[in-house]
Amino acid sequence: MSEEREIKDPATMPPDAAVTARVLARSFYKELRSRGYGPDHLLAVSSELIGLVTGDLKSDRQDLSRAA
Repeated sequence: MSEEREIKDPATMPPDAAVTARVLARSFYKELRSRGYGPDHLLAVSSELIGLVTGDLKSDRQDLSRAA
């Protein structure tokens, strides 16, 4: 991949970034619930998001191992 991404541990993120992530997640959840999405839909969305993040992490690790 040509774009650079910085890998950050949530524990090392500035407090405002952690708060922003929490607010974003709650807002997203409330929006989906208000539009009629149920628990099964929310779990499917959550699983998809986790899959996308996992793919990014794997890609980042492969890029790092190639650079080493």
